[in-house]
Amino acid sequence: MANFCDRWIALIPKFYPKSWRKLGYYLGLGGAIAALIILGFNPQAIAYKKSHLAQLIDTNACLSCNLQAAPLGGRDLRGADIEDANLRQADFKGAKLQGANLLGANLQDADFQNANLGAANLEGADMQRVQLPGVYMYRANLENVLATNANMARVNLGGSNLQRADFSSATLEDASLKNADLRRASFALADLTEANLERGDLRGSNFVEANLTDATLKYADLRGAHFGQANLFRTNFKSTTLDSETALDSKSLLIWELVNEPALGVDLTSQDLSGANLESVTLLGADLTETNLAGAYLFIVNGQGGRFAQSNWEEAALKYVEFNNADLQDANFHGAEIRNTDFRGADLRGSDFREAQIETTDFRGAQFQLANLANIKLEAGTLIDPKWEQISKLQTLGAQGQALQRADLSDAYLAGMNFQRAILTGANLRGADLSNADLTNARVADVDFTDANLEGTIFNNTYVCRTTLAIAPPDFCGYWNGEPPEPEAAPDAETTPNSNPTPDPTTTPNSDAIPQPSSGQ
Repeated sequence: MANFCDRWIALIPKFYPKSWRKLGYYLGLGGAIAALIILGFNPQAIAYKKSHLAQLIDTNACLSCNLQAAPLGGRDLRGADIEDANLRQADFKGAKLQGANLLGANLQDADFQNANLGAANLEGADMQRVQLPGVYMYRANLENVLATNANMARVNLGGSNLQRADFSSATLEDASLKNADLRRASFALADLTEANLERGDLRGSNFVEANLTDATLKYADLRGAHFGQANLFRTNFKSTTLDSETALDSKSLLIWELVNEPALGVDLTSQDLSGANLESVTLLGADLTETNLAGAYLFIVNGQGGRFAQSNWEEAALKYVEFNNADLQDANFHGAEIRNTDFRGADLRGSDFREAQIETTDFRGAQFQLANLANIKLEAGTLIDPKWEQISKLQTLGAQGQALQRADLSDAYLAGMNFQRAILTGANLRGADLSNADLTNARVADVDFTDANLEGTIFNNTYVCRTTLAIAPPDFCGYWNGEPPEPEAAPDAETTPNSNPTPDPTTTPNSDAIPQPSSGQ
């Protein structure tokens, strides 16, 4: 660069003022920089020394060498000594580096994809933005490393020494840190989604604003660890050790106590346990009335006989949970994943199971009166009363034009349902919620509406005959538009294909036998 500028200034006549010549120098320098930017500066232009690369290949050692951007992919460098080397942007893809010494090396932006660094020594190395996805680093030494913004997803650091390492803003998704020494390490703003830190020593470690969604900390030592503003959604705190210096928010502390210090009959009324990981928790006799468990994870949980009325389980995951004879009135299971769970004899009146995914679950004897079962996915092995399975299908597919003769829809939640042109001859709608339902052009003969909720129900050109509607005489047969009707004769054979005022139970929804208004109406 200096030679270029010197040549440029030599073109300026010597009789020009010194200030002009100085200006020419800087113009030349600026032009050179601009050219580099326009043409694209390649950092590899400042590359490794070929002699250093040859030395490493020949001797398996090169201390303090310049190996920047060196092509080392696939090399067998087991036990290599590359201490304090400049390895920025080096290509180690697929290299074998077991037991290698990279103490204090500059590894910024280096690529180790598919490499093996088992038992390697990287103490004090600069690993900013390093690429280590899925790399095997079991029992490696990363003490005091600087690995901010590193990509270490799925890395295996089990049993490794990570004391005082800085992984701020690094990606450690699905990483294995099992049995690792993480004392005073920093994971601030790091992504540890589904990471395994089981039995790790995390004393004094920093997880401020880290993402620990679905991470497991089972049996980990968390004394003095800081979790301020961390995302602890479904984080597993089973058998972890805390002390007065551990920084956890009040909600997480409550979850920790519930998981690690169980008590029979505990009162958790109206508590916020959303996103809690409640693996192997005992809730026998517990009171979780109006408790928020949205997104919670329950695995092998005993809640027999518990009080869970109006509790919220939206999008929760329940596996091997016992709710036998539990009170779950008006509970919300919208979008929940429910597997191998026992609801036998449970009170599920008024509950909401919309869009829940249910597999190998037992609902025998459960009470589903006025429950919303629309769009539930009943997969293999689920046991449920055929009545409620039929009602679930009806809530999902709708009732427009459906043949529902003699159907048992008692106590069913049918609010807002479209029953247009449906045939309900002989159906049992006792206690059903038909608020805002639409019965336009439907056949409603010999139907029991006792205790049904008919608030806002639309009766428009509805053929009504011998029903228990409070505002219609029991022997009335005719078309009704929602007002107290005047008794009239059923349509005769000349005006309708069916002369029988009571609809034929075998008539199909789209049959021409559906009665039409008489000419006088």
